[in-house]
Amino acid sequence: MRVPSLLSSTTPMSQKIWTVFAATVSAVFAIQAPHAVKQPIFDLDQLGRVGLGGDFSGVSLYEFTSQAQSFSNGSQSLLSQLPNGIFTSLELADSVINAMCVYVMKDGTQKGVVVGGNFTSLGGVEAKGIALYNPGDDSVTALSNFEGKVNALLCDQDTNRVYVGGQFSLNQSENAIALEGTELKVLPFEGFTGPVSTITKSNNNTILFGGSFDGLQNFSSPSVKDAQTLNIVSAQIRAEQTSDMAGFNDPNAITCTNGTEKQWLLRDGQRGSWTATFRFELFPTKLRLINANFQGRSTESFRFTAFPLGGILNLTYTDSGTGEKRHCTESCPLAAINGPQDFEFVNVVGMKSFRLDILSFRGAGGGLSSVQLFQDEIFTYAIPELNEAVCAAGSTGSNSSFSGPWTETSINPQGDADYLSAEISSANTGSSKIVFEPHIEQKGSYQVLVHTPGCLQDGTCSTRGKFVVTGTVTKDGSQFKSDPLFQTNNFDKYDIVYEGNVDPADGTFRPTITIAPDAQQTQAVVNIVAQKVQFRLVGDAKGNARNTGSSNSTSSGLNGIYEYNPHETVTTNPADSSINAAGLQLNENASVVAIAVKGDLTYVAGNFTARDNKFQHFFIINKNQGSLPNVPGGGLKDRVNTMLVVGDLIYVGGSFSGTKDGSLTGLAYVGAYDTAKQSWVTLGGGVDGVVTEIVPISLNLTSGVTEGIAVSGGFTRVRPDNNDKNAVSVDGFAVWIPSKNQWLETIGSEKISISGLLSAVVKSNNDVIYAGSIQSNTVSSSGVIYLLHDNAKINVASSSLKFTASNTNSRKRSVVTQNVTGVVTGLFYRQNNKNLTVLGGRFEAQGKDGTVRDLAFIDGASGAITGATNEFVTGSTIMALQVLDKQLFVGGSLEGTQDVRGIAIWDMDQMKLANAQPQPLSGGNVIVYDISNRPDTKDIYVTGDFKSAGSLGCSNLCVYQSDAQQWKDVAHSTTPGTIRVMRWVGKDQLIIGGNMVLNGTTTYLAIFDAKAANFIALDADVSTILGPVTDIAVDSDTSDSFFITGTTKRDGFPYMMKLKDKRFVVLQDSFQNTSEIHNIQILPLKDNSKHQSTNLLSEKYVLMVTGLLHLDVFGNASAVTYDGSSWTPLFLASTANGKPGTISAFFSEFEPSFATGRGRLARGHVILISLAIALALIFLLVACGVLAAYIRRRREGYVPAPTIASAEKSVDMQTRLPPQELFTSQGVGRGGAPAI
Repeated sequence: MRVPSLLSSTTPMSQKIWTVFAATVSAVFAIQAPHAVKQPIFDLDQLGRVGLGGDFSGVSLYEFTSQAQSFSNGSQSLLSQLPNGIFTSLELADSVINAMCVYVMKDGTQKGVVVGGNFTSLGGVEAKGIALYNPGDDSVTALSNFEGKVNALLCDQDTNRVYVGGQFSLNQSENAIALEGTELKVLPFEGFTGPVSTITKSNNNTILFGGSFDGLQNFSSPSVKDAQTLNIVSAQIRAEQTSDMAGFNDPNAITCTNGTEKQWLLRDGQRGSWTATFRFELFPTKLRLINANFQGRSTESFRFTAFPLGGILNLTYTDSGTGEKRHCTESCPLAAINGPQDFEFVNVVGMKSFRLDILSFRGAGGGLSSVQLFQDEIFTYAIPELNEAVCAAGSTGSNSSFSGPWTETSINPQGDADYLSAEISSANTGSSKIVFEPHIEQKGSYQVLVHTPGCLQDGTCSTRGKFVVTGTVTKDGSQFKSDPLFQTNNFDKYDIVYEGNVDPADGTFRPTITIAPDAQQTQAVVNIVAQKVQFRLVGDAKGNARNTGSSNSTSSGLNGIYEYNPHETVTTNPADSSINAAGLQLNENASVVAIAVKGDLTYVAGNFTARDNKFQHFFIINKNQGSLPNVPGGGLKDRVNTMLVVGDLIYVGGSFSGTKDGSLTGLAYVGAYDTAKQSWVTLGGGVDGVVTEIVPISLNLTSGVTEGIAVSGGFTRVRPDNNDKNAVSVDGFAVWIPSKNQWLETIGSEKISISGLLSAVVKSNNDVIYAGSIQSNTVSSSGVIYLLHDNAKINVASSSLKFTASNTNSRKRSVVTQNVTGVVTGLFYRQNNKNLTVLGGRFEAQGKDGTVRDLAFIDGASGAITGATNEFVTGSTIMALQVLDKQLFVGGSLEGTQDVRGIAIWDMDQMKLANAQPQPLSGGNVIVYDISNRPDTKDIYVTGDFKSAGSLGCSNLCVYQSDAQQWKDVAHSTTPGTIRVMRWVGKDQLIIGGNMVLNGTTTYLAIFDAKAANFIALDADVSTILGPVTDIAVDSDTSDSFFITGTTKRDGFPYMMKLKDKRFVVLQDSFQNTSEIHNIQILPLKDNSKHQSTNLLSEKYVLMVTGLLHLDVFGNASAVTYDGSSWTPLFLASTANGKPGTISAFFSEFEPSFATGRGRLARGHVILISLAIALALIFLLVACGVLAAYIRRRREGYVPAPTIASAEKSVDMQTRLPPQELFTSQGVGRGGAPAI
């Protein structure tokens, strides 16, 4: 069922109604405003470009306290939107929410939001199917005595009522009931013969019900009564005052007998009791006793007490002397005869135990020869020994059998029945099942109910999976199969999996029901439970049966639709309504799922065909006409599952691929009917799979708040037009933007990410409340995001990388310590006129020329994606990248062409695997965890888990000399163990972390001296490190201060530590044991974002931790920050299939520097200042040189030559110097004045 209006189920959508409705509701019901979160502002100037890689399709900055990263395991929530557009949970349900409406009284008083579905709890409150939510104080109120599935709600202010429809039985009303205040009341017509899917108010104030029914409810009682024998053999039997006589002292002996061959006696002269405690709840209708008869001993009177009720039950019996019916309570007589004596219960009540008190006896004492109980309710239990005992029921008694790793689980005292439970791998679901064989005596129309115990009692809520039900219940051999059903219910529930004919068992046929795990689970290992199957008789056998819907016939005057006048106190003839009459123009077994009313016209959609074949699955009723109007295109090709009215458009979704006559292209599974133009409208080219829900939604887009139409279902692509090549991959959720006449997912300028499912929406005051399971993010980006330079806030940009749909399939590799998927490592490459982001990991993405795998290059100018295609074998994972000149070194758990194993070289000039490759690594499951270039050299250091490189025995640490293109064993084959991470301190010392043995002692940190070519111990107490180190984050340029992370040696739980004053201090984190830490990094802060300095961290830095993180109280996060005293969620991410996302890698263009100082300048400023200083030094050197020359000349006696008159000068210059005078000064020291 879907609400046929954007506002509520009462009227068509109108923006005016939103406004008027909000004005009538008290403001005390407003949802509390969220509180903003202050995030650190990173100083990224010295790092250049910065990227974060992982396995996600969308990322959001944590901005508000109520913002959370949700994960759906079949459960849904009440949702609201934060100011940044992110959806946040208000209250969590343990299963599906199908409908909501705002309960407003005639005087305008709002009682709350009524929520209906198939849940057993909402907001932690036990509420089975329906509850009342108060947005003002965020409270939930359960409606007592209700249990079942609610499909439709209609809040009717005119009658102060809420009409409830679905699949349930309550107070002799079937599938429909009314809520008045907090009390559930039976409607005059007492419900319907089948489930209700939709409820709408007509324009003449009548109530329209739609569903899968053929008449008003008339309850049927079984013609074969007391047919089910309760298994007392499996009960725990206790007795008081049992006789000591051998052969008469076993109270268990009388649980499966039909005569006096075995007897239980009391001690002579004593009154006593006989008690049976069962492993299931029973509803007995008849007690059968056979009296004792031994040497005159027999019971004269008794009473029956039920537990835990503790009440003495009223019985009826036939007087053996007069043949009259009599009643008894406190004392019931038991005749002294050898045959069975039956006592019927006046009131049928549930019990887990009962006690027979023997009040008086004949002869020396009392006793009994047989105790049997019978009931009408037909249950078959998963545990075989709880079913009917063979000695009592014969060959047609209830039975069960199972295959797979099932174990018995006991319930708590208040539970329903013990059950079977199994931990099942999602890769091996086909080998486990349970087969139920019920005891059916009477042919008829039945409901088949599968009961599932709640997960709170056994603590399996986080691992519960899905199951499917198949069955053969009629002699023609036809089989039904249910949709997958989740078992995440907190409390006990049942699902109706079949409604229709059931044949009784005989010598050639037995009805069977099979429960098995669904093949598509949400986790690698799931918990599946099975308790019992119930067959509930609802009527006589009919023509046909329908899975999860009752059989229908037009003989009773209804066929899928019914009009009810709430102002009439008695049920009128259904034939008097034109609405009911319209249903009779449909072929039998019509199923109506949605009804919408606009003016004089009523629009009906579902799964049906017209008797005259003029239309199917969609038709129109005009109350002013006797005949049904023509439907454009003859309706739709296949069934409609949901319908929504927005203005003049009626949006429809279902299984159809066009109109009945095929006249319109592009009406694929979703479309709209224009009521003004009376024509069908396409939504782009539609989608490629079944649509189950259509709900209005508001989104924060670049143009502002925009209204959209959220579409959910089983589709994988949306089409912007009829060209299938332009389709965009999605995961069962898409949003149509009417103002842009396009799908949100195909609008390239919009970066919002949203996935999941929406099932309903209401507006309470000014708050819009949604129902569903939504994962939304402010940035839509696959696998990588960029941190932008910003002085005021954290700013994030998306990338052009797009994971393919197959990226989530079979991606785990057992040889990798952590189950890393998506982008694992990255770097920026800016050489040879190229500006690339290089990404490695385990992924498939859409490339410019096809699919790229595990290694991708993003062009910084065009955004084009290129990379490896088939160079590495399927299942490879790239864990490390390093660039040296034009060579990209790639390492990880990988194999490929050209004899690649563990490490490869990618030619960045030719953009392919280099012709010359390093000799492959070998030894077990080869993994390279880290690759690093030793500063100021051409040496590439490679660490990981391997035994040799080529012919060299350098295990776990080896050096590739790129100039010589050969390996070098720098550690002389003495590497102490697996190395996960390395960090250079200077150009000679390498800090390494992992799981190692040094000098016979286990260690998780060490230093490799590259110059001396040996391992040395860290100058600190490493004995307190909790386990193998997986990552290191330095906060100084020395080896005396850094952070480490890893997993504890004892249990593999994550830990964080800091080296301070030569000792390692444990950080008091809030990570749960299931967290996976993939990367840690120290980041500098802007001056306006510094925190209080602590002994663990300077006020200028924060520690960023990324991975798949589960935080106490908060929940899931993909990145958090630590300021030395407190942890704050930073980024929340999710995958395309709605699971929590993982951030695995931090990479930057430049390595950070941690030189001490009061502050740092931008690189440009540093360059200018350096240039100025260099010029000043050059000028100073020149000046000093000139001054030194001057001083030297003065010391050596140089004086300025005298000046002479020009005439004199002319004469003197003409006087020649004799040659012998030229050398008269030779040999004179430099201290004297030169002689001329």
